[in-house]
Amino acid sequence: MNPFKKLRNYFIGGILAKTDDVFDQVKAEVLFNFTFFFLITNIPYLAVAARAPILLAFAISTLVALAIVLVILKVTSNMKLATYFFLFNFIIQLGGHYLVDNGRVSVQGSLFFVLFSLSGFLLMNRAWGFGVSIFVIIAYCLGVYNINNNCPLFKFPDDLADPPEVGPMLFLAVIPILLNAYLISEFVKAKQKAEKQISEQKQVLEEKQKEILDSIRYAKRIQNALLPHEKYVERKLDELNKN
Repeated sequence: MNPFKKLRNYFIGGILAKTDDVFDQVKAEVLFNFTFFFLITNIPYLAVAARAPILLAFAISTLVALAIVLVILKVTSNMKLATYFFLFNFIIQLGGHYLVDNGRVSVQGSLFFVLFSLSGFLLMNRAWGFGVSIFVIIAYCLGVYNINNNCPLFKFPDDLADPPEVGPMLFLAVIPILLNAYLISEFVKAKQKAEKQISEQKQVLEEKQKEILDSIRYAKRIQNALLPHEKYVERKLDELNKN
């Protein structure tokens, strides 16, 4: 087993042992993989965030929150609690950047909004996914209104805003692209794994069913061999009745 799988089993082994539901196991693997990948890719943002205390606070709190998700997975073995905390942290971080940018949604911000919606769909269910998507659309529309009307809804100093995505800062947009691609690829891979496990389980059940039917047929042959033939029994009964 490679080191990454050992690390993953260390954190989510309790969850995998608690449930036989293939899709719950798959979601646990996806949540761990995505959280770990998100944590690693968020580290470079610390260098950019150092220019403003509030941005640095966002970056550090994100890393801490992602680490807490892993702790929840390990300590509680509670998949739902870890997922709720992950999504709650996600909305806090998005909301913070959204406010300090006065509703301006950059390319990176748009990609993180998409990532937030995908997380709702893939880690929870369709209801969560649609709910998150509606929230994102409303926030986007309010942001456009706020920017185009000289910030009547909320206004933060421009020096607190995220740096514009020009020159070297363009690399920031790569992070959510990688995260979106990774989340989708992980879910596709996990779904394929789930379908494979279900197929294997179905094959095992079919083999057991065949063994049971074969046993029944064998028992019936033994029964037919030991018991007298039906016509023989009827003939003997007729003879007894005549006597």
